[in-house]
Amino acid sequence: MPKKNIVILGAGFGGITAALTLAKGLGERSDEYEIILVDRHQHQLYTPALYEIAAIPRQSVSTDTLKNSILIPLSDIITGKAIRFLADEFIGLKPADKRILLRSSGEVAYEFCVFALGSETNYFDIPGLNTYGYPLKTFNDALRLRNAMEELAKKEGSGEVIIGGAGPSGVEIAAEFINFFCAIEASMGPGEKICRTRLTLVEASAEILPGFGPWIVRRARNRLKDLGIRIRTATKIQSVDQNHILYQDGAREPYDILVWTGGVKAPAILSSTGLVLADKGSLMANDYLEAAGGNGFVFSIGDNAALSDHLAGKPLPGNIPVAEAEARVAAKNILAAIKGRPKQKFIPRDAYPFVLALGRKYALADLAHVHISGLPGWCVKQLVELRYLVSILPLRRALQIWRLGIRI
Repeated sequence: MPKKNIVILGAGFGGITAALTLAKGLGERSDEYEIILVDRHQHQLYTPALYEIAAIPRQSVSTDTLKNSILIPLSDIITGKAIRFLADEFIGLKPADKRILLRSSGEVAYEFCVFALGSETNYFDIPGLNTYGYPLKTFNDALRLRNAMEELAKKEGSGEVIIGGAGPSGVEIAAEFINFFCAIEASMGPGEKICRTRLTLVEASAEILPGFGPWIVRRARNRLKDLGIRIRTATKIQSVDQNHILYQDGAREPYDILVWTGGVKAPAILSSTGLVLADKGSLMANDYLEAAGGNGFVFSIGDNAALSDHLAGKPLPGNIPVAEAEARVAAKNILAAIKGRPKQKFIPRDAYPFVLALGRKYALADLAHVHISGLPGWCVKQLVELRYLVSILPLRRALQIWRLGIRI
Protein backbone atom coordinates (compact mmCIF):
# COMPACT_ATOMS: atom_id res chain seq x y z
CA MET A 1 0.00 0.00 0.00
CA PRO A 2 1.53 3.37 -1.00
CA LYS A 3 2.52 5.74 1.76
CA LYS A 4 0.63 8.96 2.42
CA ASN A 5 2.64 12.13 1.91
CA ILE A 6 3.36 14.85 4.44
CA VAL A 7 4.73 17.63 2.25
CA ILE A 8 6.72 20.51 3.71
CA LEU A 9 7.17 23.44 1.36
CA GLY A 10 10.37 25.33 2.14
CA ALA A 11 13.63 24.35 3.83
CA GLY A 12 14.18 27.44 5.94
CA PHE A 13 14.20 27.49 9.73
CA GLY A 14 10.51 26.67 10.04
CA GLY A 15 10.47 24.01 7.34
CA ILE A 16 13.52 22.18 8.69
CA THR A 17 12.16 22.28 12.24
CA ALA A 18 8.82 20.87 11.09
CA ALA A 19 10.48 18.10 9.08
CA LEU A 20 12.77 17.02 11.92
CA THR A 21 9.96 17.13 14.48
CA LEU A 22 7.78 14.96 12.25
CA ALA A 23 10.57 12.50 11.49
CA LYS A 24 11.26 12.07 15.18
CA GLY A 25 7.60 11.78 16.16
CA LEU A 26 6.18 9.43 13.53
CA GLY A 27 7.70 6.37 15.15
CA GLU A 28 5.89 3.16 14.19
CA ARG A 29 3.66 5.11 11.78
CA SER A 30 6.62 5.92 9.51
CA ASP A 31 5.74 2.89 7.39
CA GLU A 32 2.44 4.61 6.52
CA TYR A 33 3.65 8.17 5.91
CA GLU A 34 6.47 9.73 3.93
CA ILE A 35 7.85 13.17 4.77
CA ILE A 36 8.74 15.11 1.62
CA LEU A 37 10.76 18.31 1.96
CA VAL A 38 10.46 20.58 -1.10
CA ASP A 39 12.80 23.46 -1.88
CA ARG A 40 14.38 24.99 -4.97
CA HIS A 41 17.82 24.83 -3.38
CA GLN A 42 19.97 21.96 -2.16
CA HIS A 43 20.96 23.88 0.96
CA GLN A 44 19.59 25.87 3.84
CA LEU A 45 20.72 29.50 3.90
CA TYR A 46 21.71 30.66 7.38
CA THR A 47 20.19 34.10 6.91
CA PRO A 48 21.33 35.69 10.21
CA ALA A 49 24.90 35.72 8.87
CA LEU A 50 24.15 37.34 5.50
CA TYR A 51 25.23 40.79 6.65
CA GLU A 52 28.58 39.35 7.74
CA ILE A 53 29.16 37.78 4.33
CA ALA A 54 28.51 41.16 2.69
CA ALA A 55 31.11 42.79 4.94
CA ILE A 56 34.07 40.47 4.26
CA PRO A 57 36.57 41.85 1.69
CA ARG A 58 37.16 39.70 -1.38
CA GLN A 59 40.84 39.20 -0.66
CA SER A 60 40.18 37.98 2.89
CA VAL A 61 38.21 34.78 2.26
CA SER A 62 37.41 32.73 -0.84
CA THR A 63 33.86 32.51 -2.13
CA ASP A 64 33.84 28.75 -1.52
CA THR A 65 34.77 29.27 2.13
CA LEU A 66 31.99 31.83 2.51
CA LYS A 67 29.51 29.39 0.98
CA ASN A 68 30.59 26.63 3.34
CA SER A 69 30.01 28.92 6.32
CA ILE A 70 26.44 29.94 5.46
CA LEU A 71 24.97 27.36 3.04
CA ILE A 72 24.20 24.16 4.94
CA PRO A 73 23.69 21.17 2.60
CA LEU A 74 20.26 19.65 3.14
CA SER A 75 21.82 16.23 2.69
CA ASP A 76 23.82 16.84 5.89
CA ILE A 77 20.59 17.60 7.74
CA ILE A 78 18.32 14.78 6.54
CA THR A 79 20.79 11.91 6.00
CA GLY A 80 19.77 9.01 8.22
CA LYS A 81 16.31 10.46 8.82
CA ALA A 82 12.99 9.44 7.27
CA ILE A 83 12.82 12.55 5.09
CA ARG A 84 12.89 12.65 1.30
CA PHE A 85 14.14 15.82 -0.34
CA LEU A 86 12.62 17.01 -3.60
CA ALA A 87 14.45 19.81 -5.44
CA ASP A 88 11.50 21.60 -6.98
CA GLU A 89 9.44 24.79 -6.91
CA PHE A 90 5.90 25.20 -5.61
CA ILE A 91 3.55 26.77 -8.17
CA GLY A 92 0.04 25.97 -6.96
CA LEU A 93 -2.35 24.02 -4.76
CA LYS A 94 -5.59 22.11 -5.24
CA PRO A 95 -6.94 21.93 -1.68
CA ALA A 96 -10.15 20.14 -2.67
CA ASP A 97 -8.12 17.36 -4.30
CA LYS A 98 -5.28 17.51 -1.74
CA ARG A 99 -2.67 17.99 -4.44
CA ILE A 100 0.36 20.26 -4.74
CA LEU A 101 1.58 21.57 -8.07
CA LEU A 102 5.35 21.59 -8.55
CA ARG A 103 7.18 23.09 -11.51
CA SER A 104 9.15 19.97 -12.47
CA SER A 105 7.39 17.10 -10.72
CA GLY A 106 3.85 18.10 -11.59
CA GLU A 107 1.09 17.10 -9.17
CA VAL A 108 1.98 15.53 -5.84
CA ALA A 109 -0.73 14.17 -3.55
CA TYR A 110 -0.60 15.06 0.13
CA GLU A 111 -2.29 13.94 3.30
CA PHE A 112 -0.89 16.94 5.15
CA CYS A 113 0.96 19.98 3.88
CA VAL A 114 2.99 22.68 5.66
CA PHE A 115 3.64 26.06 4.06
CA ALA A 116 7.05 27.35 5.16
CA LEU A 117 8.12 29.28 2.06
CA GLY A 118 9.66 32.20 3.92
CA SER A 119 9.35 35.78 2.69
CA GLU A 120 10.39 38.10 -0.10
CA THR A 121 11.52 41.72 -0.06
CA ASN A 122 8.73 44.27 0.22
CA TYR A 123 9.44 47.46 -1.74
CA PHE A 124 6.04 48.97 -0.86
CA ASP A 125 5.61 50.11 -4.48
CA ILE A 126 8.12 52.92 -3.95
CA PRO A 127 9.15 54.08 -7.45
CA GLY A 128 12.72 53.11 -8.33
CA LEU A 129 13.42 51.24 -5.10
CA ASN A 130 13.56 47.72 -6.53
CA THR A 131 15.70 49.01 -9.42
CA TYR A 132 18.33 50.93 -7.47
CA GLY A 133 18.12 49.49 -3.96
CA TYR A 134 20.26 46.51 -2.93
CA PRO A 135 18.27 43.77 -1.15
CA LEU A 136 19.94 41.30 1.20
CA LYS A 137 17.97 38.06 1.02
CA THR A 138 20.33 35.62 -0.72
CA PHE A 139 23.99 34.65 -0.80
CA ASN A 140 24.36 36.27 -4.22
CA ASP A 141 22.75 39.45 -2.86
CA ALA A 142 25.48 39.55 -0.21
CA LEU A 143 28.29 39.13 -2.74
CA ARG A 144 26.81 41.73 -5.09
CA LEU A 145 26.52 44.25 -2.27
CA ARG A 146 30.03 43.45 -0.99
CA ASN A 147 31.52 44.06 -4.43
CA ALA A 148 29.71 47.38 -4.82
CA MET A 149 30.90 48.55 -1.40
CA GLU A 150 34.50 47.62 -2.18
CA GLU A 151 34.41 49.66 -5.37
CA LEU A 152 32.98 52.63 -3.49
CA ALA A 153 35.59 52.40 -0.72
CA LYS A 154 38.41 52.50 -3.28
CA LYS A 155 37.16 55.64 -5.01
CA GLU A 156 38.56 59.06 -4.26
CA GLY A 157 36.51 61.31 -2.03
CA SER A 158 33.78 60.44 0.42
CA GLY A 159 30.94 58.05 -0.32
CA GLU A 160 27.32 58.10 0.78
CA VAL A 161 25.65 54.85 1.84
CA ILE A 162 21.98 54.88 2.83
CA ILE A 163 20.35 51.95 4.60
CA GLY A 164 16.57 52.11 4.30
CA GLY A 165 14.94 50.46 7.29
CA ALA A 166 16.29 50.45 10.85
CA GLY A 167 14.86 47.15 11.99
CA PRO A 168 17.24 44.41 13.19
CA SER A 169 18.67 43.74 9.70
CA GLY A 170 19.29 47.41 8.95
CA VAL A 171 20.91 48.08 12.31
CA GLU A 172 23.20 45.04 12.09
CA ILE A 173 24.19 45.91 8.53
CA ALA A 174 24.98 49.51 9.45
CA ALA A 175 27.24 48.52 12.35
CA GLU A 176 29.12 45.93 10.30
CA PHE A 177 29.44 48.03 7.16
CA ILE A 178 30.98 51.08 8.83
CA ASN A 179 33.81 48.85 10.05
CA PHE A 180 34.10 47.35 6.56
CA PHE A 181 34.61 50.74 4.95
CA CYS A 182 37.13 51.85 7.55
CA ALA A 183 39.16 48.64 7.06
CA ILE A 184 39.15 48.89 3.25
CA GLU A 185 40.13 52.55 3.28
CA ALA A 186 42.91 51.90 5.82
CA SER A 187 44.35 49.16 3.59
CA MET A 188 44.83 51.59 0.70
CA GLY A 189 47.90 53.19 2.23
CA PRO A 190 49.08 55.47 5.04
CA GLY A 191 48.21 58.62 3.09
CA GLU A 192 44.55 57.73 2.70
CA LYS A 193 41.85 59.22 4.87
CA ILE A 194 40.21 56.49 6.92
CA CYS A 195 36.44 56.17 7.49
CA ARG A 196 35.56 58.83 4.94
CA THR A 197 32.46 56.97 3.73
CA ARG A 198 29.33 58.26 5.46
CA LEU A 199 26.60 55.84 6.42
CA THR A 200 23.01 56.84 7.24
CA LEU A 201 20.17 54.75 8.66
CA VAL A 202 16.73 55.90 7.52
CA GLU A 203 13.64 54.71 9.38
CA ALA A 204 9.98 55.57 8.73
CA SER A 205 8.96 54.97 12.35
CA ALA A 206 9.61 57.38 15.19
CA GLU A 207 12.47 55.25 16.55
CA ILE A 208 14.91 52.61 15.37
CA LEU A 209 14.08 48.96 16.04
CA PRO A 210 10.30 49.51 16.12
CA GLY A 211 8.57 46.99 18.35
CA PHE A 212 11.62 46.33 20.54
CA GLY A 213 11.97 47.22 24.21
CA PRO A 214 13.57 50.43 25.49
CA TRP A 215 16.77 48.78 26.72
CA ILE A 216 17.82 47.35 23.37
CA VAL A 217 16.70 50.47 21.46
CA ARG A 218 18.68 52.80 23.73
CA ARG A 219 21.82 50.65 23.70
CA ALA A 220 21.68 50.15 19.94
CA ARG A 221 21.20 53.85 19.25
CA ASN A 222 24.17 54.76 21.46
CA ARG A 223 26.35 52.12 19.82
CA LEU A 224 25.48 53.31 16.31
CA LYS A 225 26.25 56.90 17.24
CA ASP A 226 29.59 55.85 18.72
CA LEU A 227 30.40 54.18 15.39
CA GLY A 228 29.68 57.44 13.55
CA ILE A 229 26.45 56.33 11.88
CA ARG A 230 23.83 58.98 11.18
CA ILE A 231 20.25 58.12 12.15
CA ARG A 232 17.16 59.63 10.54
CA THR A 233 13.85 58.52 12.03
CA ALA A 234 10.29 59.49 11.07
CA THR A 235 11.59 59.74 7.51
CA LYS A 236 9.79 58.02 4.64
CA ILE A 237 11.25 57.40 1.19
CA GLN A 238 8.95 58.60 -1.57
CA SER A 239 10.98 57.66 -4.65
CA VAL A 240 14.47 56.72 -5.79
CA ASP A 241 16.44 57.44 -8.94
CA GLN A 242 19.98 56.46 -9.89
CA ASN A 243 21.64 59.15 -7.78
CA HIS A 244 19.11 60.62 -5.36
CA ILE A 245 16.51 59.66 -2.77
CA LEU A 246 13.40 61.82 -2.47
CA TYR A 247 11.80 61.82 0.97
CA GLN A 248 8.13 62.51 1.65
CA ASP A 249 8.99 65.77 3.41
CA GLY A 250 10.45 67.05 0.13
CA ALA A 251 14.12 66.63 1.06
CA ARG A 252 16.39 65.19 -1.64
CA GLU A 253 19.56 63.32 -0.72
CA PRO A 254 22.36 62.05 -2.97
CA TYR A 255 23.69 58.54 -2.45
CA ASP A 256 26.18 56.08 -3.89
CA ILE A 257 24.72 52.85 -2.49
CA LEU A 258 21.20 52.27 -1.17
CA VAL A 259 20.59 49.09 0.85
CA TRP A 260 16.93 48.24 1.38
CA THR A 261 16.02 46.39 4.58
CA GLY A 262 12.69 48.15 5.10
CA GLY A 263 10.42 45.15 5.10
CA VAL A 264 9.44 41.71 3.87
CA LYS A 265 6.15 40.17 2.80
CA ALA A 266 4.69 36.75 2.20
CA PRO A 267 5.61 35.23 -1.18
CA ALA A 268 3.30 36.28 -4.01
CA ILE A 269 2.90 32.62 -4.99
CA LEU A 270 0.61 32.12 -1.97
CA SER A 271 -2.13 33.82 -3.99
CA SER A 272 -2.24 30.70 -6.19
CA THR A 273 -3.14 28.36 -3.32
CA GLY A 274 -6.89 28.90 -3.32
CA LEU A 275 -6.65 29.36 0.45
CA VAL A 276 -7.85 32.37 2.44
CA LEU A 277 -5.34 35.22 2.39
CA ALA A 278 -4.84 37.96 4.95
CA ASP A 279 -4.54 41.61 3.93
CA LYS A 280 -0.75 41.34 3.52
CA GLY A 281 -0.85 38.17 1.43
CA SER A 282 -0.05 35.52 4.04
CA LEU A 283 -2.36 32.59 4.81
CA MET A 284 -5.05 33.05 7.43
CA ALA A 285 -4.47 30.49 10.17
CA ASN A 286 -6.25 29.46 13.36
CA ASP A 287 -4.66 28.82 16.74
CA TYR A 288 -3.73 25.30 15.63
CA LEU A 289 -1.84 26.79 12.65
CA GLU A 290 -4.33 25.24 10.23
CA ALA A 291 -4.66 27.37 7.10
CA ALA A 292 -8.18 28.61 6.40
CA GLY A 293 -9.57 26.76 3.39
CA GLY A 294 -7.25 23.79 3.82
CA ASN A 295 -9.87 21.60 5.52
CA GLY A 296 -7.55 20.81 8.42
CA PHE A 297 -4.90 19.23 6.19
CA VAL A 298 -2.87 22.38 5.39
CA PHE A 299 -0.76 24.27 7.92
CA SER A 300 1.11 27.56 7.62
CA ILE A 301 4.00 28.85 9.73
CA GLY A 302 6.44 31.73 9.94
CA ASP A 303 6.04 34.48 7.36
CA ASN A 304 3.40 32.40 5.58
CA ALA A 305 0.98 32.48 8.53
CA ALA A 306 -1.26 35.41 9.45
CA LEU A 307 -1.47 34.75 13.16
CA SER A 308 -1.80 37.48 15.77
CA ASP A 309 -0.64 37.52 19.35
CA HIS A 310 -4.12 37.64 20.88
CA LEU A 311 -2.77 38.68 24.27
CA ALA A 312 -0.78 41.62 22.93
CA GLY A 313 -3.28 42.40 20.19
CA LYS A 314 -0.63 42.74 17.50
CA PRO A 315 1.07 40.59 14.84
CA LEU A 316 3.75 38.20 16.00
CA PRO A 317 7.36 39.20 15.27
CA GLY A 318 8.68 37.69 12.06
CA ASN A 319 11.79 36.14 13.54
CA ILE A 320 13.41 32.72 13.71
CA PRO A 321 12.32 31.70 17.25
CA VAL A 322 8.67 32.33 16.34
CA ALA A 323 8.94 30.36 13.09
CA GLU A 324 10.57 27.43 14.88
CA ALA A 325 8.00 27.46 17.68
CA GLU A 326 5.15 27.49 15.17
CA ALA A 327 6.81 24.69 13.21
CA ARG A 328 6.96 22.45 16.26
CA VAL A 329 3.28 23.04 17.06
CA ALA A 330 2.20 22.44 13.44
CA ALA A 331 4.22 19.21 13.30
CA LYS A 332 2.82 18.02 16.63
CA ASN A 333 -0.72 18.71 15.43
CA ILE A 334 -0.10 16.64 12.31
CA LEU A 335 1.18 13.84 14.52
CA ALA A 336 -1.87 14.26 16.77
CA ALA A 337 -4.19 13.91 13.77
CA ILE A 338 -2.36 10.78 12.64
CA LYS A 339 -2.39 9.17 16.09
CA GLY A 340 -5.87 10.31 17.13
CA ARG A 341 -4.70 12.60 19.91
CA PRO A 342 -5.90 16.09 20.90
CA LYS A 343 -4.37 19.02 19.04
CA GLN A 344 -2.58 21.83 20.82
CA LYS A 345 -2.91 25.57 20.29
CA PHE A 346 0.03 27.76 19.48
CA ILE A 347 0.42 30.10 22.44
CA PRO A 348 2.93 32.91 21.86
CA ARG A 349 5.46 33.63 24.57
CA ASP A 350 5.41 36.93 26.42
CA ALA A 351 8.84 37.67 24.96
CA TYR A 352 11.22 35.90 22.63
CA PRO A 353 14.99 35.98 23.20
CA PHE A 354 16.86 38.13 20.74
CA VAL A 355 20.51 38.86 19.95
CA LEU A 356 21.49 41.94 17.95
CA ALA A 357 25.05 42.06 16.58
CA LEU A 358 26.53 45.56 16.34
CA GLY A 359 29.98 45.06 14.83
CA ARG A 360 33.46 44.17 16.12
CA LYS A 361 32.43 41.38 18.47
CA TYR A 362 29.82 43.56 20.13
CA ALA A 363 26.23 42.41 20.54
CA LEU A 364 23.14 43.04 22.62
CA ALA A 365 21.39 39.97 24.00
CA ASP A 366 17.85 40.42 25.30
CA LEU A 367 17.02 37.14 27.01
CA ALA A 368 13.66 38.30 28.41
CA HIS A 369 14.74 38.80 32.02
CA VAL A 370 18.49 39.12 31.39
CA HIS A 371 20.27 41.77 29.33
CA ILE A 372 23.84 41.23 28.14
CA SER A 373 25.91 43.67 26.08
CA GLY A 374 29.34 43.99 24.50
CA LEU A 375 31.69 41.02 24.11
CA PRO A 376 29.61 38.80 26.43
CA GLY A 377 26.62 39.53 24.19
CA TRP A 378 28.66 38.49 21.16
CA CYS A 379 29.56 35.23 22.96
CA VAL A 380 25.84 34.60 23.50
CA LYS A 381 25.33 35.09 19.76
CA GLN A 382 27.92 32.42 19.01
CA LEU A 383 26.30 30.00 21.45
CA VAL A 384 22.88 30.61 19.87
CA GLU A 385 24.32 29.77 16.46
CA LEU A 386 26.02 26.64 17.79
CA ARG A 387 22.80 25.55 19.49
CA TYR A 388 20.91 25.79 16.22
CA LEU A 389 23.54 23.91 14.24
CA VAL A 390 23.67 21.12 16.83
CA SER A 391 19.87 20.85 16.68
CA ILE A 392 19.88 20.03 12.95
CA LEU A 393 23.28 18.42 12.29
CA PRO A 394 25.54 15.71 13.69
CA LEU A 395 27.76 17.23 16.39
CA ARG A 396 31.00 16.99 14.44
CA ARG A 397 29.52 18.66 11.35
CA ALA A 398 27.85 21.34 13.47
CA LEU A 399 31.13 22.21 15.17
CA GLN A 400 32.92 22.31 11.81
CA ILE A 401 30.51 24.90 10.36
CA TRP A 402 30.41 26.88 13.60
CA ARG A 403 34.19 27.16 13.85
CA LEU A 404 34.41 28.19 10.22
CA GLY A 405 31.91 30.99 10.85
CA ILE A 406 33.91 32.29 13.81
CA ARG A 407 37.21 32.22 11.91
CA ILE A 408 35.97 34.33 9.02
